[in-house]
Amino acid sequence: MADGRSVIDGAFRLLRALPDAGAERQVARLTMLTGLPRPTVHRLLGQLAEAGSVEWRDGRWVLAAGLIELAQRVEPLAGLRRTASTLIQEVREQTGAAVSLVVPGGDAFVALEMLPGRAELPIAAHAGVPMPASTAAGIALTGAPGPRCRPFGAAVDDQDSFEGMTCYAVRVELPGLQRAALQIATSSARPAERSAALVHRAAIELQRRLSSMLPADPNK
Repeated sequence: MADGRSVIDGAFRLLRALPDAGAERQVARLTMLTGLPRPTVHRLLGQLAEAGSVEWRDGRWVLAAGLIELAQRVEPLAGLRRTASTLIQEVREQTGAAVSLVVPGGDAFVALEMLPGRAELPIAAHAGVPMPASTAAGIALTGAPGPRCRPFGAAVDDQDSFEGMTCYAVRVELPGLQRAALQIATSSARPAERSAALVHRAAIELQRRLSSMLPADPNK
């Protein structure tokens, strides 16, 4: 890793891999997930800790809270977070589910906005948390065909990503050919797909509100 670009690339690879590395033999797992040599992983973790991006907690490296604050300032479309937050709150109140707005983030996915549900789930429920591609939101955003796809840009996750958790997500088409996914997550005792109609209505309303925010086309 001779130049600055390689260092930055390695640091971002570590940050993306850290949530999936687990607590056991964490550095070895990070080496495998990132393809970086073990000494490089140790060195970069130290540098990221000095920068406030990771911290040592309970015997393992974790992402620092400062990254969540930074992620909360990011949005692929101006006004998206503010517009979605009201609808997310409404869906959460009606379903009791954890509700998130998920967007692509490089080679992965991230919850741009997220509210925890009433039931305890095996995920971190806050904005900025990374989302596996195997979740319903990931499938809805990629559009990959398969048995977990549903009509109208939807997808389901029935304990495929985490035991005891189900998800239902609907793709939201954003202006400028961008995409997001509105997702609810519930315990398997109350499958998320039961609330499919409500999630679809909320996704349609979000698209409508975002379209109304666009300036009028002067050529029309």
